[in-house]
Amino acid sequence: MESTLIPGDFIVVNKFRYPRQEPVYIPFTNIGIPFTKWSGTKQPERNSVIVFKFPEGLKNDPHNPVYVKRLIGLPGDTVRIAGGKVSVNNIPFPPPKGLTKDSVKNRDDKNVQIFPGTEMWNDDWYGPLYVPKKGDTLQMNISNFLQWEGIIRKEQGDTSLVILGDKFFLNGKPLNHYITENDYYFVLGDNRDNSLDSRYWGYVPYDYLIGTASFIYWSSDPFESGFFSGIRFNRIFNTVN
Repeated sequence: MESTLIPGDFIVVNKFRYPRQEPVYIPFTNIGIPFTKWSGTKQPERNSVIVFKFPEGLKNDPHNPVYVKRLIGLPGDTVRIAGGKVSVNNIPFPPPKGLTKDSVKNRDDKNVQIFPGTEMWNDDWYGPLYVPKKGDTLQMNISNFLQWEGIIRKEQGDTSLVILGDKFFLNGKPLNHYITENDYYFVLGDNRDNSLDSRYWGYVPYDYLIGTASFIYWSSDPFESGFFSGIRFNRIFNTVN
């Protein structure tokens, strides 16, 4: 996110923007207030800077790493990157302010770490990738298994899904299709050439969202030895957008 946020920025997060129901933890403690519920002010919006728990962690673990990325794809969207340029539903997506690219990777240069791992994709040539929404019917086969596996294991439990040859079983029953129980999102870092985001680990479930980044309340250069010499006064109280 270095075109928007840089190391040493401390931000205020609006946690009451999205409707949700989950435990809230008392600041600076591991003490949870269970079943806290609020209606929120609106649903997640495309192009907003969101704060969320890393999808590979546990959603109710207060120690789970927290990420800040830009929301690109909403539930039901199709995301594509061609030559480093992003489009959503075949409509060009505006690049973040300050984004620069010195070069674009070759289209045939496959990155084996790229999600879902079955396509000839890389950071600059990616997709099209569909972002699932609640109630979608996902057809199960060998070619798309890696794309949907994480969703099923998150929603049903890690040990619920079993693969035997080219057959799938969910809780002991044959699985030909799966109906999603949550909405999902696709996010990118503003520093596209150096960002671990949805291109690498896939979708962000709705219940992993924490809120939106509001503004920078403090900023200091972590590489400066002097406290006052490292303060970035020109960044304090800047909004994040």
